[in-house]
Amino acid sequence: MKTPFKLFLVAGLCLAAVAHAMDDKGYASIYESIAAFENRPGGDARIFNRPGYVKPIITNLAPVLNSNWYVSATVPQSMTFEAGLPFAIIPIGSDDRSFSENGASVPTIFGDHGDPLNYDPTVYGNETLHNLGVFTYPYLQLAGGFYHARLVLRGMWLPAVSELQKFNLIGIGLQYSFGHLFQYMLPKPAQGLDVSLVLGYSSSGISYQPEDYEGTLDLDISAFTFDLVIGYKPIKIVEVLLTLGYQSGSMASSGHLVSHAEGWNGQSIDPNITVDGNDGFKFGLAVAFQFGSSFHPVLGYDYAGKSSFTTNVLYFKQQFGKDKTPDEIAKEKGYVRGGSVSNDEEDTEETPKASKKKKSKKKKKVVEEEPEEEDAAGDTTAADDEFEEFDD
Repeated sequence: MKTPFKLFLVAGLCLAAVAHAMDDKGYASIYESIAAFENRPGGDARIFNRPGYVKPIITNLAPVLNSNWYVSATVPQSMTFEAGLPFAIIPIGSDDRSFSENGASVPTIFGDHGDPLNYDPTVYGNETLHNLGVFTYPYLQLAGGFYHARLVLRGMWLPAVSELQKFNLIGIGLQYSFGHLFQYMLPKPAQGLDVSLVLGYSSSGISYQPEDYEGTLDLDISAFTFDLVIGYKPIKIVEVLLTLGYQSGSMASSGHLVSHAEGWNGQSIDPNITVDGNDGFKFGLAVAFQFGSSFHPVLGYDYAGKSSFTTNVLYFKQQFGKDKTPDEIAKEKGYVRGGSVSNDEEDTEETPKASKKKKSKKKKKVVEEEPEEEDAAGDTTAADDEFEEFDD
């Protein structure tokens, strides 16, 4: 009987290890962190199929990928070229470190650790992600504009480094500005106003292979934004930007991993869940600067379910050619602000009438004076009579 009892005890200890395997600091094990990405029917609900546990990854990634699509509300008619390294910085707050599960507040993958000396079935945060204070995602961005339309391309590729087996990003954006359609009708102080529409789509892939594991966790991330951008230039080198729009983000997991780590040796994970970010309304404020002919930095703040700070500090923009001013466009179109007619036009319209009136008055004067001239030529004056009497 002793042998079956010992076997039962060993099996129980193994099951306990599988059910709960904190590291020595109280954080979740790698297995527990990755198992949240698998929807395994009949699997341990404490570690499998936990979209809320991993959701902060996409809620931070989506705003990063949906930012920095524009540097101005205006796209010139003449050709432009842009290049830079924009990025967004998102503080990781308390809302990223816990979520509600089955009516209780529990840690996310960014969450805190527990007490490794006391048994606790809770799966706590991942140590690496917990120690992150901010979240960012740099990329290279190029853009070109012509006739008030702008095409934006962004991307980033990194080689396999340590546990990161793949990192790539590609995105495309479109912008069109409408200011040239109405600026010439505005009074001078309001001519710095412009409005544009912006569309942006990004796709990113990440492959992660933890130490002591075979295979990878693959994450395919997509993000989309649609923005109305209102810009105003109080002076030539400064533009204030207001953004209203909608954004979305999604993270699909895949891959296959086999663990050789202590406590999880031989266990496998097949990630297969898709998690959406904080899709919905987007609001932003930014200030763009124009220093010289090409240096065009932008600093801004966005809110889309969480706050983020955007920057294009290393961003350069060059315009080839010069656009017509609103006043020049108004002159070409024959538009007069306020609907009034200019003095020159008034003079032109009144000249024919005035000339007719002057001519008629002159003619009338001539007719009245002609009899007087005839009298002066034909009648005999008193002096002539006196000379005639003297002759007699």
